[in-house]
Amino acid sequence: MAFNISWRGASGKSYTFEAYPNGTQFNAVSGVYIFCRQITPGSWEALYVGETQSFEQRLNVGIHSHDGYGRAARRGMTHIAVLVVAGEAERLRIETDLRHGLNPVANAQNVLGGFR
Repeated sequence: MAFNISWRGASGKSYTFEAYPNGTQFNAVSGVYIFCRQITPGSWEALYVGETQSFEQRLNVGIHSHDGYGRAARRGMTHIAVLVVAGEAERLRIETDLRHGLNPVANAQNVLGGFR
């Protein structure tokens, strides 16, 4: 069962995603996704923000080779939130806005080039 979570980007714009439990099978549609964890009912932490041409390929078929997935899983990821966005330029714009606004820990690189 999916439910909605709103996330705010650096621009101040709010985006409403559908959140699904980790392990959900997704269709081959494009969009922006957030690996997240529920802290308390109604309180969420974004762990990783990404975009893809195919949720099915990125979040199902290729999930175990996804570096951000491993980092988010180690930080207690419980859900994957998705927003369907058809155009590549718009996906990249939304992903960048959210990464800058949410500062997700599994996206961040330290000064030595490794991930925290």
